[in-house]
Amino acid sequence: MNTKTPSTIAARTIVAVVFILSSAIFSGCSKTHKSILVEQIEITPNSLETIVGQSLDVSISTLPANATNAGELTVSATKPEIATYENGKVTGVSAGSTTLTAICGAVRNTANIKVYWYLTKNNTSYPIKDASGYKYFMGSPEVDAYDVTFSDGTERLRIWIPAKVLGKTIDVSKPLPELDEDHFTCFLDSHRNENEDEISLWMNETSAPIFRNNEWDILPITATGTFCLNFIPSVGYVADVDVHLSNGQKWFLHYEGPIATKDEGEKS
Repeated sequence: MNTKTPSTIAARTIVAVVFILSSAIFSGCSKTHKSILVEQIEITPNSLETIVGQSLDVSISTLPANATNAGELTVSATKPEIATYENGKVTGVSAGSTTLTAICGAVRNTANIKVYWYLTKNNTSYPIKDASGYKYFMGSPEVDAYDVTFSDGTERLRIWIPAKVLGKTIDVSKPLPELDEDHFTCFLDSHRNENEDEISLWMNETSAPIFRNNEWDILPITATGTFCLNFIPSVGYVADVDVHLSNGQKWFLHYEGPIATKDEGEKS
């Protein structure tokens, strides 16, 4: 006969409760310590172009969304002298190319970054993707003039200077005595889409500068500001323009680096 005494029932109840609690604890621990590793890193956009000083938003996410090691994600630019990454933004530091690299555990992804110098017109900045020009020799053994165009493919700003003022900061509101000539010569030319919206600055040694359109008509425009084109062997060409026109236009250019330059004329 199977007789259950109160003590037997109590003992069995305690054993059952302990077993249930142990199972629950074991099951809970198992869930807490189960690792779900990052399998993929997404970078959007995966190719970036910006200008020096400008920041772009970049989205970086890990998959699956419930990965337990997502907090280990690190993001950096391989050349911080070209661009930096911080708090979801890539900022251009200097012209050049670098790579944005995101790493989490054994998973990594990259995005290409290109940074350009820039020209600005009417408060809109354009990356300089092309800088080309000429050296005029004019029969002299020394370079007589530089004619350089900076362009993003649409907006263009051209600088023309004689060699004697290379490196000189030129005031666009005053004559330029170094020219030693009375006739006006074009020094700055802003244009887009082949001559549309063209305005050019002309200077001589004795008179205030004048402005012309693409028909060569003199425009009722004055200007303030300066520009400079220089060549530094360790850097390349350095161009700076900061000119405000009375018609409301603003020309701003900053460029440092190589220029595809052609020689024109005979060296003697």
